[in-house]
Amino acid sequence: MIAKFFLGIAIVAFTTFCGYLLGNKYRKRKLFFTQWTLFNERFLNEISYYRNPLQDFFVKYSYKGEFEYLLQRFLECVKDRQSLKNNLIYETDFNFIKADEKVFIEDYFAMLGKGDSSSQKNHFSTYKNSLFELEKQATETCKKYVDLYIKLGFLFGLFILILIL
Repeated sequence: MIAKFFLGIAIVAFTTFCGYLLGNKYRKRKLFFTQWTLFNERFLNEISYYRNPLQDFFVKYSYKGEFEYLLQRFLECVKDRQSLKNNLIYETDFNFIKADEKVFIEDYFAMLGKGDSSSQKNHFSTYKNSLFELEKQATETCKKYVDLYIKLGFLFGLFILILIL
């Protein structure tokens, strides 16, 4: 009886952990758009007041998760003078981002560092509301689905526990 009890606890813990892993996509998405919104705000401040070179700006701040990887890839493309289309975001990367959002990302980064500061400020100010909406949507879906997956994993584990006992 005690063995069944410990097996049941292990199963509940495992299924809850599986639910946690299923919600990972939504946590990555939320972090990505939060970091991108923060980047846009910092970039607008940078071109408004300081006007440092783009590489100095990238070194000045650190970011987390997949967005940091995206910035590193952007710098590699700029250094190697590669086109950003299909080089910035590959199909296998960023599976938590939709296809239309990938195009939006490529369009955003295609203009980064090009032109004078006033035109860049005007251009990237237009992205501000869109980024805020994407961040808001990502936060809402993260709240909704991450908790749901964890609860479903827990309930599935309890269901298996009841079947075992």
